[in-house]
Amino acid sequence: MTSRLLIVPVLAVALTVTVTVTGCGVEADPVALPPGAEQSSPTAGSDAFAGKYTKLNGACPTLDGDTAKDLKLPATGTPADANADTPISQLVTCTWGTGAGSVAVLVSIDRHTGTPTAEERTAGQFEKDWQTSIDDGRTLAAKPVSGVGDQGYLGVHRDRQSIVLSTRASNAQVQVSYGVADMEPASFAATRDKNADTLVALGRDVLDDLA
Repeated sequence: MTSRLLIVPVLAVALTVTVTVTGCGVEADPVALPPGAEQSSPTAGSDAFAGKYTKLNGACPTLDGDTAKDLKLPATGTPADANADTPISQLVTCTWGTGAGSVAVLVSIDRHTGTPTAEERTAGQFEKDWQTSIDDGRTLAAKPVSGVGDQGYLGVHRDRQSIVLSTRASNAQVQVSYGVADMEPASFAATRDKNADTLVALGRDVLDDLA
């Protein structure tokens, strides 16, 4: 599979992680602790914390739904070295397999306390990041999608070898990339729509592992 570059905005951390997904796995720049990382971790339900999620259960999501089983994905995902877990955010990137039929997942959880709330910050950042990915050409043939999270979008990655779902649920963002055969522009929309149910199901699978 041809290498592809995913510019992954990290919620509420004010830094950007560059993740390269290749046939050999995932490589990423080191993630520095953001300012404020020394504060104590918020807990769900506290007055200061207004977000549904606090963490991902496990080093990688467990993709064990019917769709994942049909795809015959490896039982365990491979986490990236750049994964980070601080009091104000969690970033997890994992891959399952290589080439067509492979899956890459990014989970970003905002744990910031105060105003605006973590959910409000995430909602605003989600829309901004998605629009930026369209404007700079990273995402092609974009369209809204329902049935997963509070908001969702589908598109074709500019590498022409993956369909991407981006979804937000409360204070968490999830991006799922599904590898397909090399596409020509004329087939972008059809290939995106053909794989929409697969991406939505995988997105739900990931959200099920957030706590």
